[in-house]
Amino acid sequence: MTGRIAMAARLATRDFGHDWRIALCQVLGLAAVLAPLLVLFGLRFGLIDTLAQRLIEDPRNREIVPAGSGRFVDAFFTELAARPDVAFVTPATRAIAASVTRLRSEAGGRTLSGTPLLPTGPGDPMLGAAEPPSGAAVVLTRRLAESLGVAQGGRLVAEITRQRDGVLEAQRIPLTVSGITDQPVSPGEAILASLDLLVATEDWRDGFAVDDRGWPGAPRPQAERNFARFRLYARSIYDVAGLEEAFRRQDIAVRTASADIAQMQSLDRNLGIAFWLIAGCGGFGYLISLAAGLRSHVERKRRDLALLRLIGLPTRALVAFPVTQAVLIALLGLVLGGVVFQGAATVLNTVFATGLLPGERICRLLPIHLAVAAAATMAAALLSASWGGLLAARIEVSKELRDG
Repeated sequence: MTGRIAMAARLATRDFGHDWRIALCQVLGLAAVLAPLLVLFGLRFGLIDTLAQRLIEDPRNREIVPAGSGRFVDAFFTELAARPDVAFVTPATRAIAASVTRLRSEAGGRTLSGTPLLPTGPGDPMLGAAEPPSGAAVVLTRRLAESLGVAQGGRLVAEITRQRDGVLEAQRIPLTVSGITDQPVSPGEAILASLDLLVATEDWRDGFAVDDRGWPGAPRPQAERNFARFRLYARSIYDVAGLEEAFRRQDIAVRTASADIAQMQSLDRNLGIAFWLIAGCGGFGYLISLAAGLRSHVERKRRDLALLRLIGLPTRALVAFPVTQAVLIALLGLVLGGVVFQGAATVLNTVFATGLLPGERICRLLPIHLAVAAAATMAAALLSASWGGLLAARIEVSKELRDG
C-alpha cells in the first residue's frame, strides 16, 4: 500500500511539473497572500518588541514615585518587600533633608551645592554593575563623577548644615567613591548612599544627636521612626499598574509610567486585531481559491485517475494525488513568500534605521514565527486538498471510461 501511495505521489509531482504554468500561478497566488501577512506580522512583532524592550530596559519605567510625603513605618516596607511584583524598595527621608549642602573632592576642583542623596541597597536597578554601598562608601552617577573630576576609589568631603538656637552649624562627612553608575538616575547628579547615612543626616538636621557618628544634638525620642518617602521599582513593567492600584487603595498618591506602558499594550492589542482580521480574510480567500484550483485539476484529470485505479491504484493513492500537489504548492509558496518578506524587511529596517538603536529592528520574525507560519500554510494546503481528494476518491472507473 505504501509503495502505491508513493507511486501516486511521484506521478502527481511529474504532473505538477508538466502543468507548470498552472502550478506557477497557484504558487504565486500563495506567495502573494503569505508575503504581506509575514510583513504585517513582522512589523507588529518588531515594533511592539522594540517598544517593549525600550520600556523594559529603562528601569525608570518600573519606578513608582510617591507624589507627596507620608508617614511610612517599617511594617509598611516589610509588606512591600514581600510582594512578588516588587523588585526593590527602600525607605527614604524627607526631600529637604536628603541632600548635602556642599560636596567636593579631597583633591580639589569644583564644589557643588545641594547634591541630592538617594538611599540604595541590594537589588537597586540604578546601581548597575556597582556594589551596594555601606558606611562611608557611596556610588556616584556618571554626570556627578565627571562634574567633581573623581573616579572609583576617590575621596570626597560632604558638608551638611543646620541652624539651631540661631546658630549655623556644619558637619563634614568624609566619603569614598565605591562605584560609578551609568544608569539613568534622576536627578542626573546624585549620590547613592546607604539608608543609614540619610537617616543620620535627617536626624542631625532635625537637631538630634547621632551618637554612632559623634554628632552632637538633643536626644532623639524613642518613638518608632517614620519615613516620609520611599524608592520602589516593580519587578517588570507589567507589574506597575497593579502596584499603582494597590497604592491607590491605600490613598497613597504615586507617579508611574503606567500611561506609556498601557499605550504600548493597547497598540499591541490593536495591531493584533488588525493582523488577525487581515490574515483571516486573506487566508480564507486563498483557501477557497486553492481548493477550487485543486478540485478543478482533479476534474480535468478524472479519466487519467480512472485509468490509474483500473491498473490497481487504491483510493488512498488517488487521494494522495491532489494532496501531493497541495504540499508542493505550499512548499514553493513558503519559499517565495519568505524571500519576499526578507527583502521587504531589509528595506523597512534600512529606511527606519535612523530611529533605531543598535540591535533593534522595526520588522523581524523569530524562527518560531516562521515555523508556525509554515505549519499553518501546510495545514491550509492540506485542508484545501481535501475537497479534491474527496472527488478523486469518488471516481467510478466504468463511468469515466465509458463517458470518455
